[in-house]
Amino acid sequence: MECGARFTVGVLEATQSDGAVAIPHEEVDTRPVAGVRQILVVDDAPAAREALRAALEPLDRPIVMAESGSDALRMLLESDYALALIALELPGMGGFEVAELARGRERTQHLPIVFTTNHRPDDATVLRAYQLGAVDLLTKPVLPTVLRAKVAVFIDLQRHSEELAKERIEREFDNRRRDFETTALRRERDREQAANQELARLNEALAESDRLKDSFIAILAHELRNPLAPVRTCVDLLRAEPKLTPKMLEILDRQTNVLARLVEDLLDLSRIKADKIGLRPEKIPLADVIEMAIVTSKPVVDERGHSLVFEPGSERVVVVADPIRLAQVVSNLVNNAARYTERGGHIVISCGEVGELGFIRVVDDGIGIPPDLQATIFQMFVQERVAADGSGGLGLGLALSQRLIELHRGTLSVWSAGRGKGSTFELRIPLARSEIALPIDRRTSELQPLQRPVDDRGLRIAIVDDNEDALELLGALLEAQGYEVLQARDGLAGLALIRDHRPHLAFIDLSLPELDGIGLVKKLYAEEASVPTRLIALTGYGEDSDRELTKQAGFHAHLVKPATVNKILTCITEQLAAAT
Repeated sequence: MECGARFTVGVLEATQSDGAVAIPHEEVDTRPVAGVRQILVVDDAPAAREALRAALEPLDRPIVMAESGSDALRMLLESDYALALIALELPGMGGFEVAELARGRERTQHLPIVFTTNHRPDDATVLRAYQLGAVDLLTKPVLPTVLRAKVAVFIDLQRHSEELAKERIEREFDNRRRDFETTALRRERDREQAANQELARLNEALAESDRLKDSFIAILAHELRNPLAPVRTCVDLLRAEPKLTPKMLEILDRQTNVLARLVEDLLDLSRIKADKIGLRPEKIPLADVIEMAIVTSKPVVDERGHSLVFEPGSERVVVVADPIRLAQVVSNLVNNAARYTERGGHIVISCGEVGELGFIRVVDDGIGIPPDLQATIFQMFVQERVAADGSGGLGLGLALSQRLIELHRGTLSVWSAGRGKGSTFELRIPLARSEIALPIDRRTSELQPLQRPVDDRGLRIAIVDDNEDALELLGALLEAQGYEVLQARDGLAGLALIRDHRPHLAFIDLSLPELDGIGLVKKLYAEEASVPTRLIALTGYGEDSDRELTKQAGFHAHLVKPATVNKILTCITEQLAAAT
């Protein structure tokens, strides 16, 4: 390594997982101390140079000679020196100018300089010499012993200074290394602590999720058994006395609707979470939405003997909303109030305006909501079971309602004074005149009601389903409506039945043995591009992706099980009208 090499420590840096950790400090000259540094002699007189060489040789130091100031500056840039003897009387560039340029450069700004002169210096010359940082000013001829002694002292002082500088550098480096290691260890501990805290939080969240899922499964089993129990009883009664009474029909219809509602709530939450639920917003008065919800919730309210009052207010409040979805939310709130209010309670619904928002408020005098539950009441599966008379739930209704209102750019809130003091639920959505209201879906105004043909009896309808109970019951229903019914229990048989008998319509399940419903329709179109039969998918698969799949396969309609009589007959009417 060259004697004058330089290493600059500017930044201690360690790359961590969260970025570079930098410990800045001032630039430090860490050049190694040479074992024996040179002495530079600058003089244009050869005799003077030789005299100085002879005087300095006993110091056992390499001596470098320069004849001019420019030569001296070049040498100072190329190597490091222990001391420079510079004559003041130099041709061209004088000694003071050489010293001044040397002091202006980082490498030589601390170089010990001894000036030599041929004349006795005056005070101004001495002052100028010391201003340039000279350690001495000698008049020629210089006594060799004096010169050697002074130079030896200056070199010795420089050596001690360099040793002290070296020790200071090493000490500072050690201190900074310790600071860096301490900082790195502290960061590592902080990172580990943060990771442990996050892991603990995730574990706690997983444990809570498992608890909620276990609770949900238990509640779901209970809620499903509730409507299944009376259905089971009706079946047993029919075995003993095979006659359907109006009361039995009412029970079967109501409990089937309960089962369908439970399934739809689960599917709606899944659709919203996957961002697959669509709205059809239109201008509609809030009063109309509330009346729709009251009709839907009336059986639940009447069953528990409640008094339901609607206070529409004086103003006509118009919003842009999907009337079906908004009525679903209001119905959920009314049903919730009915379940959590003791029999014979009171429920009041009102609506109005607050600024640019319309509101619907549902107030009950029921069991109320504890303060600690109000903060989590809109989370999925959060509910409070208080009795075995149906005043419970899956904990899905409020979560579904809040998400539907959020899709309408609104809010849903709750307030209760506590146990036994009733509850107030309030939804707010932008008014139709508000700038943040949803855009109107023009499709809703373009829908025209289809007219049922005067006489559609005697038409052939095929049913392809591997579930014998569903097959026979749907066949009996359609025959009771005056249709001729053809049946098949697998895909291949269904394909042959439609191909050979060419029914006007065909209800086809998707999950079929031998050949599934999608494959049946594709093969049917492959054999004959123009199929006169209107093909209707009747299946338990009801997601948007399922509907798109049946549409692409060539189905004309898609019904989800369990489909009501009205939905089935309406679908038949629509398809017959579309075929004409």
